[in-house]
Amino acid sequence: MHGNMGTLFQNLVEYFAIDPKKTSVEELFTDLSNFRTMFMQAIKENGRRREAEEKLRRARLAREKAEREKQERQQKKKRLLDVNTENSDETGVMDSLLEALQSGAAFRDRRKRAPRPRDDHTVISPGSYRQVLRPSNHGKHHRSVALHDLSVCFNGNLTLA
Repeated sequence: MHGNMGTLFQNLVEYFAIDPKKTSVEELFTDLSNFRTMFMQAIKENGRRREAEEKLRRARLAREKAEREKQERQQKKKRLLDVNTENSDETGVMDSLLEALQSGAAFRDRRKRAPRPRDDHTVISPGSYRQVLRPSNHGKHHRSVALHDLSVCFNGNLTLA
């Protein structure tokens, strides 16, 4: 084993053109190990750099696409407004309104709305209801009590208050 290692060391020294009298086996293998470690780190760093560049490129393309779409929408609105000013008669107005309805421009809101808070998790117990009763008079002989808008007469008839 030691002899085989010696021949491999001699082959490596000759291959790398290193003076075997100045370099020991430990120094050679330490240098090779350090080179391998630094090479693997460089590969990882290059991969991360490529991923970051690709991410920036995709973000730039998305921004450019959004900008182009925004300009196209503005040009379309401008053309629609130009058609409205050119055709001031009633048929032109109707045509432009129909075009706005078909394109969906009439339904777009220019301001952004905040989402409404939802109270889906609110549970009200039956004991917390407060019934509001009010008297209602629907004639001389019918006295009834209304619960919200629905009232039941004393004679059993169901009426709306």
